[in-house]
Amino acid sequence: MVAEIGDFFNEALRLYKKGDIQEAKLKAQSAYFEVFENLEGPIRINISAKKSYELEEEFIAIRKMITGKEPVAAVEKRINDFMAQLKTVTSELEGGVELVAEAANETKHEMPGTEGKAGSRSVAPVWQQAFDNIQANLERALEAYRQGQAKKAAELVIQTQFDDYKNSLLETAVRRHVSQRKDFENNSGFSAITSLIQGGNTPEKVEAEIAGLIKGLRGDLPGLPVVEGAVSKREAGKSVASAMPAKDWSKVTADLFQEIDKAIALYEKGETKAAAIIVQEAYFDIFEASGMEAKIGVRDGNFKARLEGHFSVIVGQMKGGVPVGKMHDALAAMKKDFEKATEMLGKGKDSPLALFFYSLTIILREGIEAILIITAIIAYLLKTGNRDKLRVIYKGCLIAVALSAVTAVLVKWVFKTSAASQEAMEGGAMLLASLVLFSVSYWLISKAEAQKWVSYIQGKVGDSLSSNSLKALWFAAFLAVYREGAETVLFYQALVSDSTAAGLTAIGGGFVIGCILLVGIYLAMRYGAVKLPIRPYFLFTGALLYYMAFVFAGKGVMELIEGKLFEPSLISWAPAVPFIGLYPYVQTLVPQLLIILAAIAALALMARRRA
Repeated sequence: MVAEIGDFFNEALRLYKKGDIQEAKLKAQSAYFEVFENLEGPIRINISAKKSYELEEEFIAIRKMITGKEPVAAVEKRINDFMAQLKTVTSELEGGVELVAEAANETKHEMPGTEGKAGSRSVAPVWQQAFDNIQANLERALEAYRQGQAKKAAELVIQTQFDDYKNSLLETAVRRHVSQRKDFENNSGFSAITSLIQGGNTPEKVEAEIAGLIKGLRGDLPGLPVVEGAVSKREAGKSVASAMPAKDWSKVTADLFQEIDKAIALYEKGETKAAAIIVQEAYFDIFEASGMEAKIGVRDGNFKARLEGHFSVIVGQMKGGVPVGKMHDALAAMKKDFEKATEMLGKGKDSPLALFFYSLTIILREGIEAILIITAIIAYLLKTGNRDKLRVIYKGCLIAVALSAVTAVLVKWVFKTSAASQEAMEGGAMLLASLVLFSVSYWLISKAEAQKWVSYIQGKVGDSLSSNSLKALWFAAFLAVYREGAETVLFYQALVSDSTAAGLTAIGGGFVIGCILLVGIYLAMRYGAVKLPIRPYFLFTGALLYYMAFVFAGKGVMELIEGKLFEPSLISWAPAVPFIGLYPYVQTLVPQLLIILAAIAALALMARRRA
């Protein structure tokens, strides 16, 4: 395997010397995905997770050097140093696990030429623990069956089959390195035990079947290679963070500005498009990929937006042909904010208390915005005598919660959507929400006049809302929750990614207390809003929804810019106020200007109708 990795890197180096950067980068990536991934498991289990992580980081570093067009000699030295380190590591595995899989129809799984050597038939710790768990749980099932608890015994057997044979990846290892037939026999053994229990056979027959399965599994273990992803429960119970070095955010920031400096150098040479691409790639490949964006977002959403805005400002200035000398202020502001971000993240794990407050802040920050919209809609239904329609809004909120969680999971782990595509999806959702909220705000304000309200009530109380009106309200409530929900799931994923058991408990505590506080806030707003006079209530609610439509319009377009759907046109004198969705770009200001003009036109129309 080491030789295969060396072949890939030699080919990457040959292509790099020819100037074929893209193909060289792909070859370097293939060395990792096609070969090294098969070594990660054995290195992690038999040496350390830290060493596996360090070697993985070397692949990333070499890829970055190729992408960054570093000198050939520097790239070649990095590759040679890495290969020497890899050979040292793999030599430590000698006498341990098998690294080369044999054909699926083979029943032996020893390393060629190692028959009879000490250690060549040892049992990997991960498989030993899986076996011990299987044996212990089957004994528990037998004891339960002897006590007359057949249902519990059968469930234990089935759970053991899935948790300790399949999910531990012991099944995968047996199928790959022993034989598919042997794996079938093992699974049949579990099924036979379950059938004997469910069929009411004697405990002696069940015990004999268990003994046969245990004997067969014990024979599979000596010399069985560790497959990628197989980690014992004992190992999995340890914090990943404790096995890996803490993220050095100072280095992340240094790497980011190294790319920005390269972009500025290209821009000075007149290569504007290439320079802008490097800035955008620094955003996705370093700021997002390192986890810095998510970590900052957990702590301060507005500050995260400000950091994101710096990239767009630089790209906008490049597109506008701003001289490098006049870009100094923007670059200085960017460096100052990233220094603050580095200081904010520190260099190590957060304390459980800090994680508790981050968790509490996330759920409150994301939840209150949705509650404002939902409360306005619910209060409207109550004031119009449509209490029976509340369940429609509640259902919309529940569907949005479920769908937002599903969306976050699909985007992050199933489809593995790129960061740029995620930004574009978020932008599209915000723009759609802006349109819906503006229409609802106009509708509410138009009902604020007492005379019109009385006639409206007379026509509505006791009657059902029109189908279109109810759909509009449902959609507004759905979007309010859906937009916040998916983002919340991703924030929590970033928060728990490297937390210890104590940290996870603190995060869970913050989430639960935050949810309790949100319920209290909702109830206070819901019952308080119903008691307000009609005119002030609808004027305030309409204005609030209009404001949120204005904010979403600016932020939505900004997400599309960050998703690289188009490059921004910078307005140098315009301020940036992320809190209200205001950014210094033509593309973000145009939809907000349209919303202002639409609001003026709507107010003029309502004034004419009153006259």
